[in-house]
Amino acid sequence: MSNPFRRSRPFSRFALAATLAFAALPSACRAKTDPAPQAAAVPPVAVSTEAVTNIDVPRTLRLTGTLRGERETDLAANVSGRVTSIKFERGQRIEKGELIADVDVSAAALALKEARLAVETSKTQEAINQTDCARYEKLKASGAVTDLEYDQVTAKCKTAPLNRETAEARQSIAAKNVGDGRIRSPFAGIVTDKYVQVGEYVQPSSRVVSLAQVSDLRLEFSLPEQNYPDVKAGAAVTFRVAAYGKEPFTGTVSHIAGAVRETRDVLVEASVKNPDQRLLPGMFADVELTIGQDNLPSVPKTAVFEANGKLNVFAVKDGVLEQRVLQPGPELGARLSVRRGVVAGERVVTPYVPELQNGQRVK
Repeated sequence: MSNPFRRSRPFSRFALAATLAFAALPSACRAKTDPAPQAAAVPPVAVSTEAVTNIDVPRTLRLTGTLRGERETDLAANVSGRVTSIKFERGQRIEKGELIADVDVSAAALALKEARLAVETSKTQEAINQTDCARYEKLKASGAVTDLEYDQVTAKCKTAPLNRETAEARQSIAAKNVGDGRIRSPFAGIVTDKYVQVGEYVQPSSRVVSLAQVSDLRLEFSLPEQNYPDVKAGAAVTFRVAAYGKEPFTGTVSHIAGAVRETRDVLVEASVKNPDQRLLPGMFADVELTIGQDNLPSVPKTAVFEANGKLNVFAVKDGVLEQRVLQPGPELGARLSVRRGVVAGERVVTPYVPELQNGQRVK
């Protein structure tokens, strides 16, 4: 009798080989899909840091203002006539009492001559009347004249001085008109504008030139109503003008208006010394007005850099750089106060290194 398992031996060997191959397959797959060893970590960069500290800085208001001459005026002709000469042009400096322009006052000169003759006539008439009055006093005492005749003569004696004074007043007016034909500067300053040319006919109210005193200036600016209690006379003012970039100029509050305007602000004036006359009336000013003190965080100015038009620093937190955008306050020496962006106790990288990046590990 034949054995029934003999034919199955080859099949068993094949099945065993297949089973072993299938069992080895997952190990081979795992060997191919295991990740490569992780690359070595980038070492942290060495930086120097400094702590953010609080400092007292002035609390300021940023306002806008305009420079004016300490004294400004438009000189009028004060007389009718034709302009015969102009001695100064725009921008020229002039001393007090210097001749600015001449106006033809020949008609005023004739009126002055007539007024002088009228004064002499009135004086002569007054002398005659006084003589008549003295004679009629004697006649009245002797009863040689009637009361009516006496009153008529003495009345002339009383009116004669009035007529003389009237004539003298007219003479003074005529003399003034002649003098007004020579227009002179009432103070030392600069000619800021000229309104007439030689040959033009002017009236007494016609403007001839504008003058401004520039050795001393007034800075006028508007103070918001809510800040009125913060400003007192004598307070320091710092301002800048476009002509000199960031160069600061100073002044002192001299006058504060006593009423709030419809625009809900108060007009303030500051006195500004201008001995070298670099500043000119009419310049627009960016004003900083100190109204108190603030205690703010501060960072070294060497730590600050500009990015996207804003000031930034690198702060170190848990060994990692954090780029912070700053809202800056006033500068004080080598430090910049900060209203927003960092807090006291944090550390910032100083000096700034351009190669650093946000999120970089540091030591």
